[in-house]
Amino acid sequence: MKKILCALLAAGMLFSLASCSGGTASSGGASQGGSASGEAGGESGGEPVQFSATFLQNEWHGDPNDMEIMQRLEEEANVDVQWQVYSNATWPDKKNLMISSGEVPDVFYMNAVNADDINNYLDDGLFMDLTDLIPEYAPRLNQVLEDMPQYKAVCVNQTDGRIYSIGRAAEREVQYTSPLMYINKTWLDKLGLDMPKTTDDFYNVMKAFKEQDPNGNGKQDEIPYTFHYNVNVPDDAYSYHALFGAFGYTDSAGGVAPHFIKIRETGEIVYVPETEEYKNAITFYSKMVQEGLWDAEGFTTQDTSVMNAKGNNEEMILGAFTAFDSTFVVPADRLDDYVILPPLVGPDGDQVWTYNGASNGNVNGTQFVMTTKAKGKEEAIMRWLDAHFDPETSIELFLGPVGVTLERTESGMLDYVDTPEGMSYSEFRYGNCPVHVPCVIKADDWGKTIQVMDEDINKLSIAEEYYEPYETQENLFLLPNQEESDYFLQEGQDIKDYVNKMQVTWLTKGGIENEWDTYLAELDKLGLETYKQTVQTIVDRMAD
Repeated sequence: MKKILCALLAAGMLFSLASCSGGTASSGGASQGGSASGEAGGESGGEPVQFSATFLQNEWHGDPNDMEIMQRLEEEANVDVQWQVYSNATWPDKKNLMISSGEVPDVFYMNAVNADDINNYLDDGLFMDLTDLIPEYAPRLNQVLEDMPQYKAVCVNQTDGRIYSIGRAAEREVQYTSPLMYINKTWLDKLGLDMPKTTDDFYNVMKAFKEQDPNGNGKQDEIPYTFHYNVNVPDDAYSYHALFGAFGYTDSAGGVAPHFIKIRETGEIVYVPETEEYKNAITFYSKMVQEGLWDAEGFTTQDTSVMNAKGNNEEMILGAFTAFDSTFVVPADRLDDYVILPPLVGPDGDQVWTYNGASNGNVNGTQFVMTTKAKGKEEAIMRWLDAHFDPETSIELFLGPVGVTLERTESGMLDYVDTPEGMSYSEFRYGNCPVHVPCVIKADDWGKTIQVMDEDINKLSIAEEYYEPYETQENLFLLPNQEESDYFLQEGQDIKDYVNKMQVTWLTKGGIENEWDTYLAELDKLGLETYKQTVQTIVDRMAD
């Protein structure tokens, strides 16, 4: 099995939300006190330099003002960060309003803006050029960029070759396969059902879960299959698209490419939503949605918290679900009830799964972006950014502080503190560190500096046992220039929006057979050939 360093899979025309993010957090700002703005102070003392920065909370994140690791960063750099805290789920609308009004913070942090935003506002002078600031004020970061050219590639703007953003590279020497499909083995055994192997088997099992009261409470309260799908930002870690592999393809939705694109061995670009395979998949799964075998609420909820609440319901009500990991959906005392559902065989014998090397966004190019509002504070802010790239600090930003979520063993290796009772690991980790911030952890740090996570070992084992034989399609990695990025934000977005709208409509209400020809004509009218050619141009350029 090939080892993949989760790298080079996260710039391009991306979405700003990490795959494992949701959110119920509050919006607004929080101050830690300190002096007025200005370039006072420095490494040698003086008043801390105050600046504002966004903090995007998912459903587990704690308050950045209470995080030990964030406080240490401020002390080292002699700065006072005024955190503007927003829910990840509602951030896109907040961001658009903020940028259009010009009321931007000094720093967009935690992937608050993406590569498309940078390209879109490049000529407006909204973002600070970091190219010359890095060697002058950020020696550790500068060394990382020199040592890791592939990481540097996701930070460099493809239009002018300058650096406006800094990313995260938490490499892992494991192969991620995301999403994973889980099914309730306890219910299968109770009803005397075999593990589904085909799409027809899956349909029959879901129907039995709905109708035969497997939780034994005398009520038809079972949810046969649930997922999370945000139509605006498809979430591949929780989405149903993996099931489409039974029809010959899966979608890289929420990944690093225009979704529903795949490349044939000949190099030809294929737009899946105009194929018969896509039509057949929608037709099949539409029947399941309309019969109540799929949780239709998955199409409309804005974050994963609703899905997770169903998994944590007092009585067990979930039959199957899609997730990055089962620990994200069901409590510890139910983990043994759910087992991996291998890729299903479709009506034409297809059995495909997509390899996703950065399924949780471990490599990303826009975790830090300084705005021109910060003019006069560049040195202090860059000093703060550089502190992120101390090797141990990077680890603590990603996994939590030593002495809280991590402990140092006698050998000097960092290992994981036991998760407090009644708390999930995600809650424990995200409550104490931001995770989605600029930092670098190299692949060879795992097993040498940091104990390999049980989660990683488990995922590698799952990939080898269940998915590797069927991983015939990889997510794309694209780096568009400004012109291409503008296209995808405008004409290209119209195509994507139309496809997403029709997909959900057909899944929930049916009608694809009667409307297919009209749909194809509309795609042609929207400029699908230009869309595919634009993708082809980027692919060819990157191949060169």
